Amino acid sequence: MMNPKNPVQQELALIDSGIKQLFYKNNVVIEDIESFVQGGSKRIRSVVALLYLKMQNIEISDDIVKVLVSGELIHNASLLHDDVVDNSELRRGKQNLYGKYGAKISILSGDYLLSIAVKNMLDINNKEILTLFVNTAENMSQAEIYQFLKRGNDITIEDYKKIIYGKTASLFETILESCAILSSLNREKAKKFGKHFGVLFQINNDMQEESAKNDIKNGLKTVKNILGLENVQIFKDNYKKELREILKDTVQNPYKTALEDIVKNI
Repeated sequence: MMNPKNPVQQELALIDSGIKQLFYKNNVVIEDIESFVQGGSKRIRSVVALLYLKMQNIEISDDIVKVLVSGELIHNASLLHDDVVDNSELRRGKQNLYGKYGAKISILSGDYLLSIAVKNMLDINNKEILTLFVNTAENMSQAEIYQFLKRGNDITIEDYKKIIYGKTASLFETILESCAILSSLNREKAKKFGKHFGVLFQINNDMQEESAKNDIKNGLKTVKNILGLENVQIFKDNYKKELREILKDTVQNPYKTALEDIVKNI
């Protein structure tokens, strides 16, 4: 499998630069927040969006970069809050802000990222896109609250789908839909791709050993507990089929190949 970042390295550099420009580093905590956002992230939301756009010959505009920057910031804000909820002092194998500074600074750092994400979104001057992101932030918070209330309890597959849509897939969905709005692509198709990919991504993440151990520690039922291993694979394959169906009418090119590889191997 090729590194999916390879075809969009130049565009990813623009996103990193866009993030850097938003930080007003007047103290060590802000510097640590920037290091957290810039360090070790797969940028999967941006990679998927960029490949989806470029496979359809869309030029990556400044506004699209701003959408992707805000998407990355909102995602990282949710991680800083999650670390507090999960009482976890490590993230990406390293000490996180919760481990270094405690709960208050970790929560405030997440709030800081949300504030600069919204400020960045205002520069796009598109009320519809801003509304999509605000609604997504609400969906993410509601899903995390719902998941927290389910700790220690059995959950159904419908509960699980509701949680992973809200906390993960809704942001993929909004990023892809916003990019489609800015590039005049079919927005419903882009929205569907983002949603289905986000669900598949979170299922895959929940199946990883470290994530599963963390869920068990926090009294959360894993997808394997709910469905059984064989049915999890069927569940994933159904989403992969939907994603391949969305991609099938696009002319084959390196960007499409990279996106297909991600879907195949996730």
